[in-house]
Parts: sequence; structure tokens; C-alpha cells
Amino acid sequence: MRFEDCMKKHWICFAVAGLVGGCGGMRPSGSIPIIDTHIHLYDTTRPEGLPWPPPSDTVLYRPILPADFDKVSDENQITATVIVEASEWIPDNQWVLDLVQHDPQRYIGLVGSLEIGTPEFSAHLETLSKDERYVGIRLRERPGGDRFFEEEAVWKDLALLAEMDQTLDVLMFQFSLDDVDRMAKRLPKLRILINHVAGADIEGQPADADWMAAVKKVAQNPNVHCKISGLFQQSHRQPSPKDVAFYRPQLDVLWAAFGEDRLIYGSNWPVTLRGGTYGEYLSIVQAYVASKTRAAQEKFFYQNALQFYGLPPLKR
Repeated sequence: MRFEDCMKKHWICFAVAGLVGGCGGMRPSGSIPIIDTHIHLYDTTRPEGLPWPPPSDTVLYRPILPADFDKVSDENQITATVIVEASEWIPDNQWVLDLVQHDPQRYIGLVGSLEIGTPEFSAHLETLSKDERYVGIRLRERPGGDRFFEEEAVWKDLALLAEMDQTLDVLMFQFSLDDVDRMAKRLPKLRILINHVAGADIEGQPADADWMAAVKKVAQNPNVHCKISGLFQQSHRQPSPKDVAFYRPQLDVLWAAFGEDRLIYGSNWPVTLRGGTYGEYLSIVQAYVASKTRAAQEKFFYQNALQFYGLPPLKR
């Protein structure tokens, strides 16, 4: 069977090959667990509202709750997930932890949202990190613009993350790979995870030379990892292409730079719904790693996530 045909019927081909994934039901014996390290949960019906997504977003503006991801997870045989907080409201960190406390084996971690460089940062971090599921924060906003990294309070809070063995996810929209390189060099003990394929613009063409150079530079820092998430988003197409070849040039660059030990799987669900179904997204990623060794796939789909976020072994 041609690999293109395998992609169309991935649940058959991957089951035969003994690889990860499937279309639902019980996970086949010997298959590889999957931790999705990038999903969002929120409730648009809360009386106080929420800061994201906006009501104008016809795809995302609806309640996205554990029952919704439970269904997606069961259908695609996702073993566990790390939630990434999409709200900048401080109380929403605890709101998410409470929302999923009933299922700690599926919802194993939360990357929270706290404002770096503020007087309240340390107190919030100390309180929230008492819950072992609270694994770090995501750097998303850039208060002060270009002066952000000139503030000593910012560096103090970043250093505190490292001291407390908390991690830092970085959303690339307001930050550059040079910014990540700067943080990684100044704070070599801070574990940093670049989100969404390092901000690659994916056009089905060879990778941009400047982006490639920046990726190679930042990957020289051993404390920097990269999340293979947001592929549909970075294609800038709705619906997004479903052929792995469209994404391969950028994925090849990341695999060469970070290797099997520092790449981590994530989806960016439910934002993925703008480009296609969860199963279509997962199939593309599975198709890309299908040629890698089983050991490399195990690292990519779950072992690297556990190690990076400092999570306990999966209970299976």
C-alpha cells in the first residue's frame, strides 16, 4: 500500500504496523501511549465571562469542557494531557485545576498563566505549585514591549521558576527565537518549551533560511525543547492541508535541531478545529514519525513530556 493510502486509512495501517494511534476503542496491545501537551479548556457560559476566545470566533466560542476532550481522547486513544491555560485571569488557574480534579490520570498537568515581573508573581506561583499538577507557566503577553527583558523583576521571576523546578512554555506570537535563546543562556537551569513548531510559517515549501538559522541557534541550548503543536494553525489555511509532505520541510528542520530527546507532541485543541479534526491532525504527526525508531516515538509521544514537566510515570 502506498503511504498516501495509509494516511487515508491510518487506523488500519498504524494498527498493523504496531505504531501509535487509532480511531477509537481500546488501545492495541504494545502501542505507544500519547500525552497531548497542549489543549485548552474553558466555559463561555460562566457568569463572569472569559477573556478568550472572543464571541466573534464562531468555531471556538462555546463551552470546551472535560467531557468534550474525554470524547476526543477516547476516540483517538490519547492517554493523558497537559492543559495550557488560555486566560490571563489569575483565578482561572485554580478554576482549571478544580475543573479536572476528578480525573487526575487523564488530566495530569496544567501550564498556568501568571504575569511575569509583577509583585504578586511569587506568591501566586508558590500557592499554585503546591498542587503537583501545576507544572509551570506560559509566557504569552509582553508587557512593556521591547523593554520587557530590561526589567530586573522579569528576570527575578524567571529565575524563581527555575529555583522552584517549574517550567516555561513560550508562545511565539510576541516573542522571537532570539528571545528564547537569551533566556536560555542567562538561566541554563530553566526548562523552556517553545510552542507551535517554533513559530514556523508552513507553506508547503522549503523552510525559511532565517528561521532555520534561528532554530539551529536556539537548539544549541540543552535546556530548550520544542513542541510539535499548532501545525494547522501555522499552515494559515482553513481547512488545513492533510498531506504530511506539506509540513515535512519544517518538521525536518526541528527534528534535526532538537532530536528525539527534546521534541514533544501537542495538538492545540480545540484551535485545531479551524483546520480539521483531531484525528486528521494526529494522523499527520503519526505519519511523520512513522519512519523513526520505536524508542524515538516513545520519547516524542510521552516520555519527553513526563521528563520535561517533571510528571510521575503514567498509570496504565
